[in-house]
Amino acid sequence: MSTASLKHRKLIKLIISQRILLLFLLPGAIALIIFNYIPMIGILMAFENYKPQKGFFGSEFIGLQNFIMFFKDADFYTALKNTLGISFFSLLIGFPAPILLALMLDNVNNVHFKKITQTITYLPHFISWVVIASLVYRILDGDTGTINMIIKAFGKEPVEFMRNPDCYWAILITTNVIKEIGWGSIIYLAAISGIDPEQYNAALVDGANRLQRLIHITLPGITMTILLMFILSIGSLVTVNFDAAFNLKNAVVMSSAEVIDTYVFRTGVSMGNFSYATAIGFAQSMISFILVFTALKLSKKFGDYSII
Repeated sequence: MSTASLKHRKLIKLIISQRILLLFLLPGAIALIIFNYIPMIGILMAFENYKPQKGFFGSEFIGLQNFIMFFKDADFYTALKNTLGISFFSLLIGFPAPILLALMLDNVNNVHFKKITQTITYLPHFISWVVIASLVYRILDGDTGTINMIIKAFGKEPVEFMRNPDCYWAILITTNVIKEIGWGSIIYLAAISGIDPEQYNAALVDGANRLQRLIHITLPGITMTILLMFILSIGSLVTVNFDAAFNLKNAVVMSSAEVIDTYVFRTGVSMGNFSYATAIGFAQSMISFILVFTALKLSKKFGDYSII
């Protein structure tokens, strides 16, 4: 019997032995196919002059014209610049923030204080961006904002935070970090809890202080988790949270607020140019895939780590 036949028989036996578990996976697999894979047929619009009345297969095929079009579009380059800028600083500030919070929470000995802090930092994740944006406007508005009321109380001129394009990136990034830092720390807290306590006990016997235990035990213990989350974050360099960007922007700050996701929404939904918007979204997805794949390869080559 050939090696291929043996492998085939082993696979069949494994499937039969795990049939109950596979049955539990079936609803999720069906949902994935229906909501993630079947809609991918819409990618055809990127290569067509799509007309809703003609459908995907009846619209005129125009090849790469939609892709060539956005390379000549000045508005697209503005959106690209804003996307890359916001994503870079979000990664620079937002990626280490949950790690630092997790490390600090892990060193809190007061259980009640730790639970209260975790709850306070987790809650913003579950609040809608519509509500969050409303609160930000309420706090930073030039006329009635809380901060400007304090500034005026000291006899200073109010600052138009929400009407200043130079402030938009900082507001968006800071708000996003505050909203997601607690939720992001859950993964790192789980990784820390998986470290063998005997390592800490041995370090205490050897006279290691808290900082030394952090550097030599905790951080190496969560390195794989940090690497995995970093690789996933790399794929988001050409995307910005649509809900955040859409709800925090206004007409005055459009030069800094227009990102690829809002540009695709405005072009495809508001202006009805479905094919052009699909082409941009498809190119964006391909770049994200290339970035993640490259990061995986580099992690294996230079860091001696591999997630796949």
